[in-house]
Amino acid sequence: MRSGRDNMMRSACLLMAVLFLSTSGLQAQARGVKLQYGSKVGDQSVYHLTMDGNTTVHVNDRTQKTSIRTEMYLTQKVTAFVEGVIDLSTRIDSGSINVNGTTSVLPNVGQTVKTSLRKNGEIVSSSGFGPNINLNQMQLVFPDEELQVGSSWKSSMKPSPAVPVQLNVEYKVLGFEKIRDFDCIKLASSVRSGEKTEIEGLDLKVQADGTIYYAYQEGKMVRNDVKSSMTMVLKRVIDNQPQRIITRMGMDMQMELQY
Repeated sequence: MRSGRDNMMRSACLLMAVLFLSTSGLQAQARGVKLQYGSKVGDQSVYHLTMDGNTTVHVNDRTQKTSIRTEMYLTQKVTAFVEGVIDLSTRIDSGSINVNGTTSVLPNVGQTVKTSLRKNGEIVSSSGFGPNINLNQMQLVFPDEELQVGSSWKSSMKPSPAVPVQLNVEYKVLGFEKIRDFDCIKLASSVRSGEKTEIEGLDLKVQADGTIYYAYQEGKMVRNDVKSSMTMVLKRVIDNQPQRIITRMGMDMQMELQY
């Protein structure tokens, strides 16, 4: 059961992860800004990502608790910009995963993911992800209009094999802040799951709230903080006896630009 539990935790990390720097105070922004992804060929960014989660699984009268911490360094590079399409490569440089105090090397260290996207974030193509991962549904896509404090927009993620429930996402502009040398727009993100899943007998509730600091001149994320929770109830019949498996998970994710 431990192997299945660990695999579930890794999958949940990826899901919650859909997924911290000192600031100099909130600034006023008289006019709006249009958000786009940076397209300067050769531009390279290194990120530090941590995910801390706790999971409790109830099966009849049995309870199992698992704590997990995932840490990794990622390098993202703009490799091409042709006819309005940005080619990005993202490499996992190093990483570890700690399950209940036992640390091991992240299995996908060295993996490179290639993504082609338009300047607003719309995915054109991607490779390097697993068969159940739909990057189009997890990508932050910016609206066409300029954004000011109070501006908001919504999107939705359709059910998939990895996440068998619709996720409704809303972004709202909170303000503008100076993070180190970057002029950033501060966004609040909110994710809420729909009512029904695609799997019979499965109830899934997902909730995530985050804060994103995005350098609008350079077109890159500087910092992203997310707190999320998930409750999953699986109803099944074994030996003609009904059974309920209840899984509760909480996770904090922090992603920060290093240089």
